[in-house]
Amino acid sequence: MSHSPAHQTASPADFQARMLQLRKDAEGVRRSRQSRRRNQLRWLTAGHIVGIASLWYAIWNVSEQWWLGSVLTFLPRTPWLAPGLLLILVGVWQRSGTVLVNLVLSLFVLWSIIGFNVPWQTLVSNTENSNLSNDRSARTVRIVSANTQQFEPDFTLLLREIRSAKPDVIALQEASRPPKSLSDQYPDWHSVRVRGLWVGSKWPIKLIGQCHSDVYDRVTAIMVEVEAPFGKFLVTDLHLMTARRSLIYLQPKSVITGTGQETVNMALVERSEEARQTREFVTEFGVDLPLVICGDFNMPTSSSIYRNCFGDFANSFEQTSWGCGYTAPCRAIRYWPTNVPWQRIDHILANHNWRIIDSQVGRRDGSDHRLMAATLRLKGDGPSPDNSTNPPSNDPDNVEQLRVGR
Repeated sequence: MSHSPAHQTASPADFQARMLQLRKDAEGVRRSRQSRRRNQLRWLTAGHIVGIASLWYAIWNVSEQWWLGSVLTFLPRTPWLAPGLLLILVGVWQRSGTVLVNLVLSLFVLWSIIGFNVPWQTLVSNTENSNLSNDRSARTVRIVSANTQQFEPDFTLLLREIRSAKPDVIALQEASRPPKSLSDQYPDWHSVRVRGLWVGSKWPIKLIGQCHSDVYDRVTAIMVEVEAPFGKFLVTDLHLMTARRSLIYLQPKSVITGTGQETVNMALVERSEEARQTREFVTEFGVDLPLVICGDFNMPTSSSIYRNCFGDFANSFEQTSWGCGYTAPCRAIRYWPTNVPWQRIDHILANHNWRIIDSQVGRRDGSDHRLMAATLRLKGDGPSPDNSTNPPSNDPDNVEQLRVGR
């Protein structure tokens, strides 16, 4: 009895050939899918490059000259690192050459967008700076600056950190009514207070002037002369207007109508003018003299307002410290962890007469801002010049000049 060809048993060779073909087909499908994924990863990487370049341009070039640049300036920047890290992980999984590209982009974001600082200028002189910071007799000054937020929520924590910094000069902002604990801690110090700006020193000081800006009708800065054993120098304590007052108007409805953008743009003009007037006040009393400017600038160094008005001064943190050095905000904010600041808006600046030895950012959350501390050394080996300036102001309504504890 004969069998039809359809019922004939396949030979082992035919079976192997068929299995081999199936494997080839499966491998082709797998490679095709992998090729599509890699192409998609390349396009995502290209989009990542464009996005980071646009973000960098908006933060550093547009900056606070347009409402959107201002928004990007003050938004938390750490999340911008997430896309690059995700693309690196996917690239490793797909064995894609985009890994290196996204790694470089992530490092760029960390440095230029997030603001991770590398003190290139002082890397070669770390040993010398360390020796100078330990030598408190070498014409050095230890300065601490902090926004006390009217000594809330826990000034005890902030005062403890101020004390541990061992300052020679302290500059406080939002310090309208200094508590007794401050005078108890520094009973023999000298101090000057004008409204919410307070400067204390273990050496004699006098008020040189105050800057009253007509933009918001407020005192933005005071300048004092400190009479140290090695000579006189000037300290400016300032507090500029926050951008938050205008940014909170950017609600969905106001953005659609355009009123939110108008509010922010108007505030940009006003804040820029206030900073310009404050800088003119600083310049009026002689930037050629040994001068330190410290306080709550309410803007990072990427801000165009900061760079236009104060960019010619040396920033203590950028010259000597590693990391981001974020100082605010420490208060609870929706969708963001409590006591995790995301902006460095408090600064200690110095003019060309000083050499910056070191700088630190506080770690405790006794205020909405973390303190800044810096050690400065007066350049040169001879006696300091006689930097006599204008006599102190004596406005009884705004000025309080006293020896702390007396």
